[in-house]
Amino acid sequence: MFSGFAIEGRYEGDLLLLTPAAVRTDLQRQHISKDMIAYGFGQAEKLGYKAVLVEGNPQNYHARGFRTAADFGILPGRSVHLPYIECLMVKELQAGALAKIKGTVEYDFYKTLT
Repeated sequence: MFSGFAIEGRYEGDLLLLTPAAVRTDLQRQHISKDMIAYGFGQAEKLGYKAVLVEGNPQNYHARGFRTAADFGILPGRSVHLPYIECLMVKELQAGALAKIKGTVEYDFYKTLT
């Protein structure tokens, strides 16, 4: 659900990338994914992570404290294909952490894993 992430080779150990969480159809609408993600935020904060990035529908993530990453100087790069810039979001786990985290998000390095 969470993966370590760096922007432009920086901030490793500070950032996590949240990937989709799935819940079995018959167990949906019981706040299971919400609770899992909230638990993950707490664990990430305890481990010293400062922020979490996510790509998705802003309507699904704003309620969990995510804001448009571009507002903090974190921009999608050429390997990030979004319908709208607002679909790249970030959530601070430590207050003020995003004042020092800036750059362009790229996924190119994932190609080496195939």
